[in-house]
Amino acid sequence: MRRELMSEEEFKSMLVRMSGSGYGTYKRLYGVAVKFREGFTLTVTKVQGDPHAPPSVVEVRVPNQVHRFPHHLLRKPNVVPFTDYLTRVLHRVTRSLRRKCGLGNSCYLGIPKPSPRILPRSSVEVSADDHSLIVRFFAGLPARGRRVEGREAAKLLTRDARAVIQALLRVREDSMREVEDHVRNYVRQEELREWLVREGYAFFVGDGSILPRRTSFSEEPMPNATPFKSPPEFRVRVRLPCGDVVEGMAIKCGVTVITGGAYHGKTTLLEAIQEGIYDHVAGDGRELVVSRRGTVLVKAEDGRVVHHVDISSFVRNLPSGTRTDDFSSLDASGSTSMAASINEAVEAGAEVMLLDEDTSATNLLYKDVFMSKLLSDDPIRTLSSQVRSLVDVTGTSVVAVASATSTLLGEADNALLMRKYVPRDATREAREAREHSSTLRTKYSPPRPRAYAGVKGLVKVKATSFKIVAEYEDRLKFELSLRDNPRIVEEGQVRLIAHAVSKLARMRDPISVRDLVKRINESLEREGFRAFAPATHVPPDLTWVDGLDIVWVLNRLPRAVFKQV
Repeated sequence: MRRELMSEEEFKSMLVRMSGSGYGTYKRLYGVAVKFREGFTLTVTKVQGDPHAPPSVVEVRVPNQVHRFPHHLLRKPNVVPFTDYLTRVLHRVTRSLRRKCGLGNSCYLGIPKPSPRILPRSSVEVSADDHSLIVRFFAGLPARGRRVEGREAAKLLTRDARAVIQALLRVREDSMREVEDHVRNYVRQEELREWLVREGYAFFVGDGSILPRRTSFSEEPMPNATPFKSPPEFRVRVRLPCGDVVEGMAIKCGVTVITGGAYHGKTTLLEAIQEGIYDHVAGDGRELVVSRRGTVLVKAEDGRVVHHVDISSFVRNLPSGTRTDDFSSLDASGSTSMAASINEAVEAGAEVMLLDEDTSATNLLYKDVFMSKLLSDDPIRTLSSQVRSLVDVTGTSVVAVASATSTLLGEADNALLMRKYVPRDATREAREAREHSSTLRTKYSPPRPRAYAGVKGLVKVKATSFKIVAEYEDRLKFELSLRDNPRIVEEGQVRLIAHAVSKLARMRDPISVRDLVKRINESLEREGFRAFAPATHVPPDLTWVDGLDIVWVLNRLPRAVFKQV
């Protein structure tokens, strides 16, 4: 990007002189760096081509000596909750300054609303080089008709932009106690996650947590919900390095089954465990629900694309003669899709696998004694028959919701019985089920490893809400809903995935799937959002995502190149 440095007054004059000219004149703003008297610099890094188009992107760099935030907030791990806090302030301030001053998106200011998770987002970053604060937001360049409204543009990009930055800097004077509380809340969750990994636990649920949400489409905790109370047998008391002491339910790695009647909170608990991969803001109710980062929900996905996955441990000797040790499909069934997803999760390095019988291919989960005899030539070998071996061979723990049969319960190291959202230790009953079970245990065979080498003919990848839309050279258009992956919780993650897939599609040198996950995470750690953002600019609407979830998308894209090695 060319950089033409000018003063605030010169910038205002240039905008006023543009008044009445065609909207395309705004292109002259690209790359202009405006030095404000307070010492920060504003650059328009993307200029919209039309007043109805998505708004332009503004990036403001505030040097360390100007923002003067304490150094301990600018370093890991504190920088994540610090920038998260500023992002929430930025959202509120830009929304309060938003106004309508012409056609289309004229005078729009804003960033996407952050969710209750504490995550790195591209709207506010801290430069690793010099600890400058980098603030990005959308700004709708104003127009009357399709003509430049220069005076309004000057107000937007100087007066309003200054008000945005001043509001962020006032945090240093007015809200440092809130910032420190926000940081402490985050650090507590991170330290708890480090503890559970070190001590061999799969997840932790703090006493008093509120797990249910207000509605199925709400992020807010349900009013008057029953607070979580851990069973005495699984209750632990943990003193964290930050000095806090927390109590709650900690479940060891292995096979865990959650059972109980309908509407008693089984799935709610499973969903909370999945949410535990993220740290949550105070008041969310799930601040003390903490899981290993590599916790992945696996389910049946009728019709999904599968690329060269070895599913032979679960499916063998298909009547059609189709190979299952190197299985591909453009329209996988429920059982084959779930078998593929299990082995893809193992291959990618999942630490904990979550299953819910309501969203699973039941015939892949279990089979009773009578049906096992009747269907002696069934090509499917159930998960319940080899779950013990899977955990032992791969080190991946399994947490399953099951209440239709005791087959899985009989394999459990830990069992929880949910009644009115309160768990009870049912491990004794699980042992009894094991004694009476006639399930024939079989050995799990890990899948043959695969290598990834790009996506053939991919021209464009777009993010639309929670969908990825892929367009190919021959006009094939493919849509993939990321709502099927509960690890994806913000649209900004979908947008980052779209950028990453676009870049990774051009890879041609094969790389193992597990190494690909590692490379993606290392790139994000080292380069931040610039690792996958467009070459010209970093937009303000990206949210950090794990390499596991980018590979999850690649696994489901037509013409992705995977080969067994």
